[in-house]
Amino acid sequence: MAKQVRKTSPGDAANAFGRCILSQAGTLLGGLTDDEWNRTLSWFDDRCAYTGVKLAKKEMERDHAIPMNRTHCGLHLFGNVLPSSKSANRKKAGKHYREFLKDCPERLDRIEGFVKDSNYHERVAELGDLGRYCRAQYRMITGLCTVNRNYLRSLLPEQLEETDPSGLTQTDTSKGIDGPDTLPIEFEPAGDGFRKRFLQEGEAWITEIYRDGAQERLHWNARNMSETSNVIHNLRSRPRYRKDNWKRLGIASLRVSFRRSG
Repeated sequence: MAKQVRKTSPGDAANAFGRCILSQAGTLLGGLTDDEWNRTLSWFDDRCAYTGVKLAKKEMERDHAIPMNRTHCGLHLFGNVLPSSKSANRKKAGKHYREFLKDCPERLDRIEGFVKDSNYHERVAELGDLGRYCRAQYRMITGLCTVNRNYLRSLLPEQLEETDPSGLTQTDTSKGIDGPDTLPIEFEPAGDGFRKRFLQEGEAWITEIYRDGAQERLHWNARNMSETSNVIHNLRSRPRYRKDNWKRLGIASLRVSFRRSG
């Protein structure tokens, strides 16, 4: 029996592309040499940068103080790669080191001094606003995924309907294969769990991302939703997202999540 294939969402594809951008940026700026890594270990006295625990070389993990994701846009570059214990690395996960160590000022000051001494931020600044660039590419990739989806749908007989237990099925009436009439929407988390969590929490937040890079957050209440509701159809039925209204408003895409900020 063939194994079930994991769905790849537009957000997954866009995030992978973002990591590729950040990886290339770090390489162009010099990456991390063996000598620089030894200098890093010397600065932290062969200890975990987050806990101060002494580590044997085989116990060390390399962690990006500023994560390599589209939220923080850290690079694999001298000044941003720190020695970490496995447990601290797992606990920190995708957090910025300042958030992770907000209650440990002594450890935070030591890392801040290292980052400053390495000239990490000055070198990254040579590439301009990486965050803005990554966000723009994210919108481009998710938009391209929508174009591809619409094209594939246009090849199906009209009597066939897509079904998706997540309630995220795109049921808009656009049949164009070039995709300009479809507003790209990203759900966090992507996939089957969004509707269930939406009903449990009773609210979500819509981030409108505009063509000029500006963003605006709107509250979305789940009081009119049920276990059989189609989430994306409900969202697209809002007056500002119907037909060409979103274009006239300058909206490029939407991001829907359960975070109140960020």
